[in-house]
Amino acid sequence: MPSTMVSAPSKGSSRAASFRARLISTFLLWGIVAATFISGKLWAIGLLVAVFTVVGIFEFLVLTEKQPGRECRRWSLIVCMGFLAALLIQALGGSLEKSGFLPEMTGVIAVTVGSFILRLRHPIEGDASVRAVALALLGFVYVPVLFAGFIIRLTLLPPSIESGLWLILLVVVVAKFTDMGAYLVGTMFGRHKAIPHISPAKSWEGYIGSLFFAVGGAFAVHALSGGRLDWLEWYHVAGLGVVLALAAMIGDLAESVLKRSLEVKDSGQVLPGIGGILDLIDSLCFALPVAYFYLLLAGF
Repeated sequence: MPSTMVSAPSKGSSRAASFRARLISTFLLWGIVAATFISGKLWAIGLLVAVFTVVGIFEFLVLTEKQPGRECRRWSLIVCMGFLAALLIQALGGSLEKSGFLPEMTGVIAVTVGSFILRLRHPIEGDASVRAVALALLGFVYVPVLFAGFIIRLTLLPPSIESGLWLILLVVVVAKFTDMGAYLVGTMFGRHKAIPHISPAKSWEGYIGSLFFAVGGAFAVHALSGGRLDWLEWYHVAGLGVVLALAAMIGDLAESVLKRSLEVKDSGQVLPGIGGILDLIDSLCFALPVAYFYLLLAGF
């Protein structure tokens, strides 16, 4: 009698399918980024950033749905929408630099005060209310401020929008080359685990190798910019490559801390083979503000 059992897919075929899905997602994402980049329009990058931010904050809500204070995180989402609107209106109107960090500070105050008000109707049960307010504040700062706020501000920092877009490309390439370098070098030469209790696959050899990938990526973008990044001297390109690589490493580990604490594998499934938007932008959430303040301190 013929068997009707279906054999389980082999580990090799599973990895191949995962790789294909990741490759397709990567090409699709880079296609979208390239179209935005080629347009040279601030509104285009603003729209892309807004979409990523809104999806990211929704992923954060899903990740923390079992935690206390769901109403506080929903309030944080409402504040996020207002923050994005104010940020993009001021950026397109040319008044963002004059306002300083007023949109971010207003958002932080609104989330904090609003969350405490929402918790007034709940009985005190251990540290539930403190965790509720803290998570609402983290949700607002993690994606809207660190990602959306600084990517717009960084675009407006150079002499022109075109230069700003190339600067954003430099940050993105360095962050992704850091991740790629850590994976490739770590896979081939990794012997000493870096932080096994957070990310078991990461090694010190991989991290050291990723610095060379990051600096190389920074110089490659600078060379390809056609003079649009000539206002950055070579030592600043190298400096950005190193500090952004370190920031990207910490950003990647920060999301690992978040996911392990909440006992989830991926932040979402919107990107097959990659995970969620938070899995995609985790390193950028730390690299973007570091790039902004590096350039400010360097006198740009």
